[in-house]
Amino acid sequence: MKTVAKLFLVGISACLVIIYVVTMPATDSILITLRPTPEPKTDFIFPNPLDDGDVGHLDDNHIAVETKLQTEEDIYHDPYLNVKYRVDTSVVDSFNVKEYIDNAAHDADPMKLNSFDQNRSDNIGAFRFISDSRHWTCLNHKEDWSNLPATSVIMTFYNEARSALLRSVTSVLKRTPPHLLADIILVDDCSDDLDLGRLLRGLDPKIKVLRNIERQGLVRSRIYGALNAAGPILTFLDSHIECNVDWIEPLLYQLTQKPRGIVSPIIDPIKAEDLTYKVASSNIKGGFTWALHFTWVQLTAKEMEGRHESDPIVTPMIAGGLFSIEKEWFFESGGYDMNMDIWGGENFEISFKNWMCGGYLYILPCSRVGHIFRKKHPYTFPDGNGKTYSKNTKLVAEIWMDDYKELFYHNRASARYSEIGDTSPRLALREKLKCNNFQWYLDNIYPELEIPEHNDVTISFNDWCLDSFGKTDNEVGLYKCHGKGGNQSWQINKSKNWVTQEDVCLTVRNKILVMHRCQTGNMHQQFEMDEDSNTLYNSYGDICVNVLNFKSRVVGVGACNKDGVLTTKWKIAKV
Repeated sequence: MKTVAKLFLVGISACLVIIYVVTMPATDSILITLRPTPEPKTDFIFPNPLDDGDVGHLDDNHIAVETKLQTEEDIYHDPYLNVKYRVDTSVVDSFNVKEYIDNAAHDADPMKLNSFDQNRSDNIGAFRFISDSRHWTCLNHKEDWSNLPATSVIMTFYNEARSALLRSVTSVLKRTPPHLLADIILVDDCSDDLDLGRLLRGLDPKIKVLRNIERQGLVRSRIYGALNAAGPILTFLDSHIECNVDWIEPLLYQLTQKPRGIVSPIIDPIKAEDLTYKVASSNIKGGFTWALHFTWVQLTAKEMEGRHESDPIVTPMIAGGLFSIEKEWFFESGGYDMNMDIWGGENFEISFKNWMCGGYLYILPCSRVGHIFRKKHPYTFPDGNGKTYSKNTKLVAEIWMDDYKELFYHNRASARYSEIGDTSPRLALREKLKCNNFQWYLDNIYPELEIPEHNDVTISFNDWCLDSFGKTDNEVGLYKCHGKGGNQSWQINKSKNWVTQEDVCLTVRNKILVMHRCQTGNMHQQFEMDEDSNTLYNSYGDICVNVLNFKSRVVGVGACNKDGVLTTKWKIAKV
């Protein structure tokens, strides 16, 4: 009976602790400093020229001036970056989880606003227990976790679901030892909901909120957060994540052992449809295609040889949403390219730069963070998704990829015509840091990346070209030939009888042609060109690629000159 009573009291105590963390009122706020604490080797590369009359002396070693200019009530102008944002100093007396979630914007379709099930997210609430997805050998490393530095956690968001943002922040508070958490900086990128970030200051006095006066995008918002960070380590997280057990200690420990690193957790997927938490493999690393699309790739046989489950993974690329880095190295290495807009491409720039300029990238399997993977962006891009991504990735190619940028343009032809502005500050940064060239990166960091030959061709019928329309598993059809490559640019792999674009192949599906990931031995992806008759035929069947309906531009397969069907005569020409 006494045992039951003790267990009851322990349960009550645990509940009270949880309620206290979620409802604890904030103390009176102090206006946060708008510049990083001066440190050696932190001269930041700015996109705009500095006016010494406004900002004071900037020497070769560090930023020596902290200037705050109040332009309107609670609105601050940062003269270094020539931007305005509001620092929220209003007092939040209390925080009510139910009211915060219930007062969020909702739609009859729970997937519409956020591209994940908002109703399910609301029902989960501020916090939940998730499975410890680490390998058991990770438990052997706890003795290494003494004397670790504290980190600033930076989350940027735009119109995030209230419940998802709340759960992200709460998981950081509950699963990060207090002495390792300097502060949590929330950067609201001008969301429609003015209280989305502001009210969360009622959770904990360590939470600071910045709100952009106009939309700036992920890159600039993260820079603003980093400039206000108190900790010596910066940890960037997305706003729809859940930190797992002991998530931060391996990241901090690695940075103490080897400087100039970018370290990322294993990212466990949270399904958008039902928010179930899944366990990701610890035998993968980040890679990319020549169109600069991020992709996960399996570790090579050589990398797997003798490897233990808890060993760090050397990765050519990080996904970009979740990582830690020393604040000093972040600013010394130039932070982010401030010419990038909204979202996309920043992970390529920071990954190439870190490897080529004296740093490293590791994925640490003993650190796990869940992330909601959405199938599409729930928000809009002022200049359009495709145009923005083309601009950002062109900046990466022009500054970091040397002559290999032509492979990028072969696979993303539209990017060649994107306006990217002045690249000289980043080129100067590359020279200043004495960075290696891109050939060094390929030889030493990503040697298994296949470098395709320049054998791009168009496959045309009269003035109409075979066009993939840029979407996997969508139907291939005809489109007026435009001569710019892109979705009309094909590679013919004669050894495998593939007709490809990057790593996807022309594929027969129910007599229609689609693009599908290339699979060795898949007979529906086997094509050969008969140069005498100018016919394209499937190697494993007596069927040819034909224009089935010219009016609707439908292309598929049919009999080769049988039953009155005339086989389409295709012209293949080099791009």
